[in-house]
Amino acid sequence: MSAIPEAVVAAVVADVSARMAEPAYAQLAIGEVVSSHPAAGQYIGAHADTLGGGEGVMQTVFHAHVIDECFTRHRGRATRAVGFRELDAAVRATLDPAATLSARQPAIASYVASNAEGAAQLRLLALFALALDRA
Repeated sequence: MSAIPEAVVAAVVADVSARMAEPAYAQLAIGEVVSSHPAAGQYIGAHADTLGGGEGVMQTVFHAHVIDECFTRHRGRATRAVGFRELDAAVRATLDPAATLSARQPAIASYVASNAEGAAQLRLLALFALALDRA
């Protein structure tokens, strides 16, 4: 897949920021990712300890929503569900998911690097993005 332009990421971030004024938006966004990508939601949830608990899981899933929106907007269609097969392939393909993401999707990598809170969240978001890039 072609690299997502910075302008697409910036537009998605601006739209998401505007929608954050709606009280239920974050909850709906998290639910959307969990229903659209159940395996990814389970995978992220399984890392609750390294993410600092439930709050860290919710933040990670919310950022996964932003990443998913970027891919959706760039492709002009909804993304395919990221399953365990795509996640496993992303894990096996690289020892450094953030560096691999920087090479394949620099604008997404920049978003992840700017928003991830800690190494565990950075790694999980990079793996999710790499899996989406393959899906």
